[in-house]
Amino acid sequence: MTANAGDSRMMRGQQTVTGPDVAGWLVSEARSVESPAVLLEGLCQRLLAQGVPLARASISLFTLHPLLHARSHRWRPGQRASTDMHPHGLQHLPGFALSPFKSLLDGSPGIHRRLEEPPAPDDFPMFAELRADGLTDYLALPVCFSDGARHAVSWATSVPGGFSDAHLTLLHGLHPLLALVLEVLARKDMTGVLLDTYLGRDTGRRILQGQIRRGDGETTSAVICLSDLRSFTALSDALPRDVVLELLNAYFETMVGAFHAHGAEVLKFMGDAVLAIFRIDAASPVEERCEAAARTIREAVAASTRDNAERLRKGLPAYEFGAALHVGDVMYGNIGATDRLDFTVIGPAVNLASRIGGLCASLNEPVLLSEAFVSNFRGGTRDLGQHALKGVGMPVRIYSLAATADSQALTAA
Repeated sequence: MTANAGDSRMMRGQQTVTGPDVAGWLVSEARSVESPAVLLEGLCQRLLAQGVPLARASISLFTLHPLLHARSHRWRPGQRASTDMHPHGLQHLPGFALSPFKSLLDGSPGIHRRLEEPPAPDDFPMFAELRADGLTDYLALPVCFSDGARHAVSWATSVPGGFSDAHLTLLHGLHPLLALVLEVLARKDMTGVLLDTYLGRDTGRRILQGQIRRGDGETTSAVICLSDLRSFTALSDALPRDVVLELLNAYFETMVGAFHAHGAEVLKFMGDAVLAIFRIDAASPVEERCEAAARTIREAVAASTRDNAERLRKGLPAYEFGAALHVGDVMYGNIGATDRLDFTVIGPAVNLASRIGGLCASLNEPVLLSEAFVSNFRGGTRDLGQHALKGVGMPVRIYSLAATADSQALTAA
């Protein structure tokens, strides 16, 4: 699909000045708005005040995100701007392939169509919907970022005769400024998404707030959870690479989903292990955090039971994990080399949690608890006696979670 004959009108009158009030807002206040949707809403309100008869507008931004391919922000008069999320695979849908936005992404300099004119053979299918909605004129322009990525913005009106030459000149004149502001907002969003995805939510926030020097951090009390797969070495040796990766992702999805549901901070994946903490503070006392950690693991066990049943039906290998829960003080912050840092937790409490987790297989328990955890936990436990741990001078008393009606219901769900 190519830009149609209406495109020839797109370049009319570009010598006219842009709207100074709107331009001034774009280069000042607009750069600090919280999202492209807020930007679109503010811009449309100012354009209406300048006399541009907008009936709808949209911004489509393609993003670097593990779950999303793009976000579309839409505005209509009298309504707040809304945002639609588009998962990966959008580019393969027939509706997108035949849309003006696809043409813009493929290199079109812009698309302008007077919708009051009779339909043309090369019209985009979307134009019929716009006519049915009473729109009379449509303008779409590519938003080009400095890295070569292309995005899109569109404007439409319902007034008879469509946009005037002065309206089109104003929209074209503001477009370079709008593209610059959108790139600033998109970069900020992408930075936050990538930090949250690869480092964790709280860690990403701390780094953006400036905790980036080696040694930056604090000592904090936390419930520490270390979880890892059982028999992972044997599985890795026996299974093809892609099957191993799929199994790891299934296990991590189970664990991280449970952790995030109960307010834990997932700090890192270490091979087949997950390290997470439940921070303890005045608003989240230790008893509440221990209960949240225990419920997290119970839900993870129940979720893995359901997941494994489905995996076995599909002929996929099942997985089992062991987890340790411990309470202690940890150093939470930046460690590493001057030019390669890691934001994590370290300390004797983390080491003890790791040693306790190593007993899960030999004791045939999915979760083991330290004495420090049990002393702050109001739920039921079973005493498994004292056990020698590698690197720990004295035997350590170990507990497991007692079966409860709650956990039994979760497992059976």
